[in-house]
Amino acid sequence: MTHPLPEAPLLQARGLVRRYWMRRGAFGRPAEVRAVDGVSLTIERGRTLGLVGESGCGKSTTGRLVLGLETPDAGDVAFDGAPMPPPGSAAWRRQRARLQMVFQDPLGALDRRMTVADQIAEPLVIHGIGEGRDRVAALLRDVGLRPDQGTRYPHELSGGQRQRVVLARALATDPDLLVCDEPISALDVSIQAGVMNLLSEAQARRGTAMLFVSHDLRAVRQMSHRIAVMYLGRIVEEGDPDGILREPAHPYAQALVSAIPHPQRRGGRIVLQGDPPNPADRPRGCAFHPRCAHTAPLCVAEVPALKPRPDGRLVACHVAHGEVSPGPGGVRAAMIKPATPVAERAAA
Repeated sequence: MTHPLPEAPLLQARGLVRRYWMRRGAFGRPAEVRAVDGVSLTIERGRTLGLVGESGCGKSTTGRLVLGLETPDAGDVAFDGAPMPPPGSAAWRRQRARLQMVFQDPLGALDRRMTVADQIAEPLVIHGIGEGRDRVAALLRDVGLRPDQGTRYPHELSGGQRQRVVLARALATDPDLLVCDEPISALDVSIQAGVMNLLSEAQARRGTAMLFVSHDLRAVRQMSHRIAVMYLGRIVEEGDPDGILREPAHPYAQALVSAIPHPQRRGGRIVLQGDPPNPADRPRGCAFHPRCAHTAPLCVAEVPALKPRPDGRLVACHVAHGEVSPGPGGVRAAMIKPATPVAERAAA
C-alpha cells in the first residue's frame, strides 16, 4: 500500500542573507550592513506566519526577498516546490500573479493620476486575466467599499479606504501568498481592526497564505498561526502565538511581550535601554547580549544557533537552551527594569 507524499510547503526560504553597503562619514570606508543574516522560514498553504520585531531589524527586507523583489546574496527561496525564478525573467513575471504585496503606505503604493477602479483592474490586464467592471466592483465590495467609489482618485479617499484599495488590488489575481508589510501601522485603531478582519476573511474565503510583517505583537497574535521574532537580521524565536505570548523564551521576546498592556499582569515592564546595535558594527557573539540581563561569557563569544527545544519552539539563546547559566545579573543588568518573572506573569 502506497501512502501519498506530504505536500510541500507553499514557500520555503533557507539561509537568506542580504547585504548593503554604507559609507561611514563623508570620506569613510564602505561598511557592510547585513539587513538579513541567515533567515530561514516556512509558510504553509492557507496559513499565516507573523514576523515581528523593532524597526530596522530586517522584516521588510525579508518580505521583499520572499517575493523575489530583491535577490539574496546567499540562500534560496522555493515557491510551490520550485526555486524562485530570477527577478525580471519571464517565469518570474508569470509567477507574480500568485504572489502579491500589501504595502505599509497606501498613498505611496497607489498612482495618484489613476482612478481606484483602473488601478484594481491593472493587474488583471497585465496577467491576461481580463478586465471586467463586474470583477472590479466585486473586489471593491469584498473589501468594504462601494463600487461607485472606484471612480475616485486616491487623494479623495481616507487612509483606511486607500488601504482597502491596496488590498483589493493585491487580491485581484487570487494570489496564493500575500506579504503584508506593516499594513495597519499608519491607521487608526478602529480602522486597524477592520483591515485585519478583511485579511482574515480573504484567507478563509480564498485559502491565501500570508507573511504578516509588523512591530505590533498584538496584531501579529490575532492574525498568525505561527510567530517568528526577529532581531538585528536574525530570527531569535519561532513558535505558536499562544506559547510565545504566554511564556517567551528569548530575552528579547520577553521584553516585547512585557510591553503588551494586560490588566492582570503584575510587576513592571522590561525596559530595554538604548537602540539596537549598529548593523554595520555588529556585536560579537549574540547580537542581543549588550541589552540582555542574562549575558554569560559564551553569549559574548559565540552566536547561538536557532534550534528546537523539547516543546518544539525554535530559540536562538544559549541560556534558554541551558547551555550556560545566566551571568551574575548580566553585563547590562542595570539597563533593564526589574520585572515579574515570565512564568509568574503567565500564571497571573
